[in-house]
Amino acid sequence: MEEEELGPGVLISSTVDPYLQDYSVVVSFALNCVCTADFDLARRLTTGQRGLATRVAPQTLVRRFFDGEIWCKPDELKFLEEFVEKLIGLSRRPFLGVMRALRTYINGMHRIADDLELAYTLLVASVESLAQDFDGHESDWDSLDERKRKAVDEALSGADEVVAQRVRDALLRVEHVALARRFREFAMIHTTPAYFRQVSNSADGPLLGRSDLAEVLGMAYQSRSKYVHQLRKLPDLVTLEHGYGETAFDGRTTHLTLQGLSRLMRSVIIEFVMRQPSVQHEPYNYRLERSGVMQIRLAPQYWVGRAEGDITKAGRDKLEGFLQQLASCLLREPDAVVTDLRPVLAAACEFVPRLEKRLRLPYLAMHVLFNMYVARQDLAPMPPAIEKLMQEELGEISLEALIAHALSGQTVPWSLEAHRAALNTYLRRRAAVNGLRFPRLFEAALVLELAERLRCVGDMEGCREVVALAVENHPGHTGLMEAETNMLPDVPIIWRDIMLPAAEQSQQQSA
Repeated sequence: MEEEELGPGVLISSTVDPYLQDYSVVVSFALNCVCTADFDLARRLTTGQRGLATRVAPQTLVRRFFDGEIWCKPDELKFLEEFVEKLIGLSRRPFLGVMRALRTYINGMHRIADDLELAYTLLVASVESLAQDFDGHESDWDSLDERKRKAVDEALSGADEVVAQRVRDALLRVEHVALARRFREFAMIHTTPAYFRQVSNSADGPLLGRSDLAEVLGMAYQSRSKYVHQLRKLPDLVTLEHGYGETAFDGRTTHLTLQGLSRLMRSVIIEFVMRQPSVQHEPYNYRLERSGVMQIRLAPQYWVGRAEGDITKAGRDKLEGFLQQLASCLLREPDAVVTDLRPVLAAACEFVPRLEKRLRLPYLAMHVLFNMYVARQDLAPMPPAIEKLMQEELGEISLEALIAHALSGQTVPWSLEAHRAALNTYLRRRAAVNGLRFPRLFEAALVLELAERLRCVGDMEGCREVVALAVENHPGHTGLMEAETNMLPDVPIIWRDIMLPAAEQSQQQSA
């Protein structure tokens, strides 16, 4: 690895292991043999042992790959050299895609020793991944699954043509279109006439012919889908020993054997690599892609209080970070701390009135909650314009208003139905791109606030259902389970009493 400046967060070394593993994958693929730094794995794959589930030795299903001894010919070593040179000459995006395909292919070959269906699926997936990323496919209406296409066309038969086209375009943007067809066409495009002209003296069964190519690729993808979605077995005739024949017949249908599939998928990947342009130099920051490097979100104390730069769109993240800190403090977790948000809130007071509502609401909620939980001398100044916005917009239905009312001890001024709908919206959309996710403590608080409203109107059945939701969304919390067991119609449900440690409860009451 090239030298770089020493300092916090700098990777000194990732050891040779990941590079050794990747090179063993490339050698294994290029020379069509078992190549690994793991002696036990090599011995298990090459000693002719029968798999526990397959009950057959992998050597009988696939030629050469699992042989215990292979003498490489000069032309094979020359191909290895050329393949490696071409591989490392690819631009970064195709290189990463090919390496994923190679790892999947070799993993699939290894699985022949113990799970034939999984092996078949992985071999198909190795080429499918390249088709998805590099076939240049542009979706059109005819690419959509025929059953879906006909159903939508019938539903739109009486609609305005402009509206109908907008509906079709919207479906094409979100649908996985013609995956099987794209796999089949990609493999066919990358299968040259030379593939069918190679002499083979070691196969006792039928070899793949060009006229069968489209059919067997379609059946291979179908077998992959049946295994992924239904755990369906391969047809028995496909998994029998065929003397290294490449096709087998199941009724009137032609299938690829594991010998035929592995040879075809390997050829397609090789052809794809060889057709790609090579580059001598490519500016690219690959550091985050090195082995042992991962990206994880820093704890809130490192970023939630930063006011530098454009933070107009950071309100949601900062509100989530602040609530994470606040939950830790209320639960009296070790080293819990709430960051001073006054610089952020001071900056927000300047731009919040000009923001659209969805960007403004997190800052308004954060402002009111920060001032509610800090000491008087640490309060963030609140200009009249900001206070007016709080009163107007945090009274309307929103997830920010929901959490602000729950933590301030105020009942939301909405109908019971609107309250329940807001909570359901939160639970349904918290993982969405534009959703909000609160700490589990506050999720329980939101649910218990609704349960208390149901108790107050005498709906104990609905109250018990909602409390059960809180219990099941916060597994193992003894306070919640006790509250569910001891629930009575005349005893208020106070989330702080149920969820917080005793010392924190008394502190909250005195405050």
